[in-house]
Amino acid sequence: MMSTTDVAPRRLRADAARNRQALIDAAQRLFTTRGLSVTLDDIAAEAGVNVATAYRNFANKRELLQAFLQQISDDAIRIAEEAAAHDDPWQGLTDFFARTLRLMAENRGMHDVVTASYTADWMQHLEDHVNPALQTLLTRARKAGLVRPGLAPADLGVVLQMLATVTDIETPDTAGLVRRYLTLVLDGLRLADKKLPGTPPSSTAVHTAVAQS
Repeated sequence: MMSTTDVAPRRLRADAARNRQALIDAAQRLFTTRGLSVTLDDIAAEAGVNVATAYRNFANKRELLQAFLQQISDDAIRIAEEAAAHDDPWQGLTDFFARTLRLMAENRGMHDVVTASYTADWMQHLEDHVNPALQTLLTRARKAGLVRPGLAPADLGVVLQMLATVTDIETPDTAGLVRRYLTLVLDGLRLADKKLPGTPPSSTAVHTAVAQS
């Protein structure tokens, strides 16, 4: 039989996990609406927890921002890995774009508050973990005769950035507009006789462009 002493620590751990997540969610809301001028005290109030709880979880605001970026990174990595493991590589590619674009749209405000130094570290971490999965996905799609030869993970990253700008267009149906251009892009990725011109950009070039945009 489970004793009350066994239940209490589990409840405490669950409460601590909820408080930590509440702080990360609150940080997202405040960083995107008010910028990095917000304090850890502001974030604690937004999360509905006391200040002492906030400081038990995060030493400072920078640490909290890093935790939030890590959460986004984990989500992006999981999306890429699940896409690469899909039974149907074309559906995996479609899911990768759709799910990643949704993740970017949900967190688009963070771009304005993440400094160039944060962006470089964050993007390198993402690339190191996402690109192997995307390479696996593209290799499977090529072997199945589904996509153009010469496609590289860097191409998919650039296409994602291009598609993400669609959400800046004022329209009553943003989701429909994204689907429209995603369909056009996917059609362009399909196997074709014509060879793709040029070469994929280097990681450094992509990182620099994103940091300056």
